[in-house]
Formats: sequence, structure tokens, C-alpha cells
Amino acid sequence: MTGMKQVFSNTNPNVLLLVSLAMWASVALRWTLEFAEQNHPLRWLLNTILIGYAILMIFNEAIIRNSEPRAHIYLGIQTALIIGGMLLYYELDFFAILFMPLGGQAMFILPRRKAITWIGIFSVAIVIGQLTQFEFPNGLPFTFLYLAGLFFVASFSTTMLRINEARIQSDRFLDELQKAHGQLQEYAGQAEELATAKERNRLARELHDSVAQTLYGLTLQAEAAARKLKAGQTDEVSEYLQEIRESAQRTLQETRLLIFELRPPILEQEGLAAALLARLESVESRSGLKAQIQLQELKHLPAGVEVGLLGIANEALNNILKHAHASEIKVSLKKEIKKIVLEIQDNGVGFDPASVETRGGMGLNGMKERAEQINGDLQIQSKANGTTIRVEVSNE
Repeated sequence: MTGMKQVFSNTNPNVLLLVSLAMWASVALRWTLEFAEQNHPLRWLLNTILIGYAILMIFNEAIIRNSEPRAHIYLGIQTALIIGGMLLYYELDFFAILFMPLGGQAMFILPRRKAITWIGIFSVAIVIGQLTQFEFPNGLPFTFLYLAGLFFVASFSTTMLRINEARIQSDRFLDELQKAHGQLQEYAGQAEELATAKERNRLARELHDSVAQTLYGLTLQAEAAARKLKAGQTDEVSEYLQEIRESAQRTLQETRLLIFELRPPILEQEGLAAALLARLESVESRSGLKAQIQLQELKHLPAGVEVGLLGIANEALNNILKHAHASEIKVSLKKEIKKIVLEIQDNGVGFDPASVETRGGMGLNGMKERAEQINGDLQIQSKANGTTIRVEVSNE
């Protein structure tokens, strides 16, 4: 029923039941020791009250069945039994102890306001019972004693209930966090797959636009040279062969660039500085460029930052080889105060960054995207005597 608390499914029923049985046992033991020998004619009725109270308390979960009306009926019957026990025979004031377990149960099984109402009913019953057993003011000490016990058990039960609710809420939040973590891992995997697919598509376009086209041109030039040779025009054949040689060298250079753009294992194994050095040795040194290298070994860089900086460096070095007509380059990687700095300089012909960016050429947009992904600051300065590309990434 709406508003009914899930009592024993969310708490430990054994603890509350053991405490309740201990209080019941104290009442039953005192009655047995002090009054059984008096052979009171209604002692069987008192024993029945005690046994009935215990049976209802033990099987209260089955009786209530998560029903608020049943809970009120249960508490009402138990209250009637206790009041009957207190008023049935003189000096049975200690029967008021049995209200204490009911106070704890009320806090667990009913909404807060209705539970407090029952605590008020129990309190009134205790006052009436004690002042009936002992005339005013003799009954006041017992009244205050039993009321204090009732309020303590009720407040303690409230605290237990709140702790239990907090635990349930924490478990729910933990489950939600675990689900969210699983979803994030799934999304991260999907994003990585998309990034991989995007990179493969880009490399495929590069292969088609540069290497494949160049190889097709070489085929045409070779066929033309074969025809000239067959016709005895050796001078023109020499020109064709020279063009074929130059085209083949450009194709070899572009192929090396594309191969290196695939993430080298050295980046994972030895870090960014080693990957940059491997790139310069495998590509630039074979292309005749003189390189000044100042690479500081940087440890514990996030993998994403390493990949981003290497991608920017590759794009910048590719532009130098393809467009700058440079003879010297300078590559530096260093750690400054609170930041990592990658700088690449050349002595080439330079370009206008604004116009190139508008046309979308030279991979500037790609470099900017990579810099944004790692929260880096990309700076490009180009003049007629060379270009400087500088990337700064926070190291905090």
C-alpha cells in the first residue's frame, strides 16, 4: 500500500526481534518470579496475554504483509493486551516495558507522522497505567522511566531507519555509477572505433589522392617512354626517365609519411620524445633535411596528450616536406613552468596562415582540432624566411 514502509526486507529483522524478545522476557520473568506463587485466580489470563503478545510480535511480518491497515490493527491489539495486563492486577506497572518494542516497530512499519501518533498513544497509555497503579504523585517516577525508554527506542529505531535508507540510497547510487561507468566505457570504445575508422578513411584518401595517382602517372610515363624508345627517340626517353625518377622519389617520401602516421608502437613503449626522434630519423633524415633536435624526455604524460602532440608534429613535418622547400628544421620538446611546449621551425618559403586556413589546406584544421582535443594552444607564425609552429599544453 502507498506510504507503507518495507520494514524487514530492508533491515535486519533478527536484531529488532531479539531486542523485543529480551524486553518481553524481562517482563515475563518478573511476573513469574514475583507473582506466580500468589496463586492469583487470573494468572492464566496474564500468561495468555504475555504469550499472545509474544506470538503476535514474532509473526508480525506475516500478519502485517506490507499493509498499513493491518499494521494499525496489529499495534491496536498489542496496545490492548499491554493495557489489560497493567490494569488486571496490582503492581503490574512493569508491563509498560512492552510498549518499547512497539514504539520501535511503529517507526519502522508506518509513515513518520502516523508512527509518531502511535508513540503518543503509547505514552498516554503508560501515563494512565502508571497513575492507576500508583496514585499521584507516586506513579510519576515510573511514568518518566517508561516514557524515557519508549522515546529512546523510538528515536533509536528512527536513526536505524535513516541509516538503512542512506545505505539503500548509496547502493542505488553505486549501481547507477557502475552502470554509467559501463556506458562511458562503451561510449569510449565506440569513440575510439570511430576515430580509428576516421583515421583509416583519411589515410585511404591520402593513398588515393597522392600515392595511387602518382603510381598511375608513373605507369603512363613508363608506357610513353617505351613508345619513344621503340621509335628510337632516345633523347625524349631520357627526359621521361628523369621525370619517372623524380615522381618515384616523391611517392617514396609520401609513402613513408603515411606509414609513419600510423601510430608507432614506440609511442606506447618509449614515449613522445622517442617517437619524434624515430620520425625524424626515418623520414626527414632520408629526405636530405638538416635537423636540430632538442627533445626532453617527458614521463607520465597522458596517452591522449602524447597522441595529439605527435599528430600535430607529423602534420607540421609533412607540410615542411611537401610545401616549404626547406633545407633545415628545428624540433624541440620541453617542459616549462606548468606546461609542455612542442615547437617546430623551418627555413622554408613560408605561407599566409589566414588564406591557407580559409582554403582548408596544409592540414591546419586538423592540427587545430588535435590541439583542442588536448586543451592545447596552437600558434602559427610564418614569414618569407620560414615558419614556426608552437603548441602549449597545460601540465597541471
